[in-house]
Amino acid sequence: MDSNERVLALRSLTLFSALPEERLRSLAELLEPLTVEDGKPFIVEGAKSDGLYYVTAGRVRVAKRLGEGGEKDLAFLGPGECLGEMELLRGGIRSASAYAQGRAELLRLKSADLMFWLEADPAVASRFFAGLAEVQSGRLRRTSDEVAMLYDLSQLLLAPQATPSLLLTHALERVTPHLQGAWSAEARVYNQFENEIDLAARRGTAISADASEPAPTTAADASWTDERTLQLLLRSPKRLLACLRFRADAELDDAKRAEAARTLGAVARLLTSALENIEFRTDEALRERLRTRSNGPSI
Repeated sequence: MDSNERVLALRSLTLFSALPEERLRSLAELLEPLTVEDGKPFIVEGAKSDGLYYVTAGRVRVAKRLGEGGEKDLAFLGPGECLGEMELLRGGIRSASAYAQGRAELLRLKSADLMFWLEADPAVASRFFAGLAEVQSGRLRRTSDEVAMLYDLSQLLLAPQATPSLLLTHALERVTPHLQGAWSAEARVYNQFENEIDLAARRGTAISADASEPAPTTAADASWTDERTLQLLLRSPKRLLACLRFRADAELDDAKRAEAARTLGAVARLLTSALENIEFRTDEALRERLRTRSNGPSI
């Protein structure tokens, strides 16, 4: 990547988009281009911070270790986004790991080099830290919205729901207001006798017709049916339970699609458990009625 390409890459990033050309050129000389192959980490949780990273191509997954083992995905980032900025402000140890999803192209800016560059121009430093605060604010809003959504949904699931249709109706009411941007949503319940999915609930603009549809045959639990529409299949070990569809009103880039799939995938897992509970209670009630009839007085 030559000097002009580095300047263009910096210009595309939120933190540097409004800075003067000559300052960007001096900063571009300090950038270190990196190529990270699919699945490889370039930030490791618990390691000492070494600066900022900017995604210029591909996608990055940010994840944090869980106490019981494994990791929880925190974010998916794409071109024009940065990570590691909190360590710049407070120093110390990395709080999460970052992995390439597919092949990722990055620019690394070491903390010492950035601070040296900022000290040379206080006015530019002021604009930089204002942009940094804006990036952090946006990321915090996304996290806060997700936490609020999952809390609202968990409160709903604490109360027994009479039918799958009623559960999904209330769930869409809780979920869609918390999504970033404007979204429409619909829920369909599986009819095992007809092998169809029947419309149960809708929010916003219709995504599909009201009529029943043949049950989806895809093996994937989550898939994008077009650039803005995510389909989620909710399954028990025995069979399909329901189908959720969410459609964004605005165009989504790869990073936003990945973030939506991660967030709504968590919603789908919670609702699958709730639907399985309804199914279990319904089956148990039916078995109890049959036992009552079989044990009734003979004539």
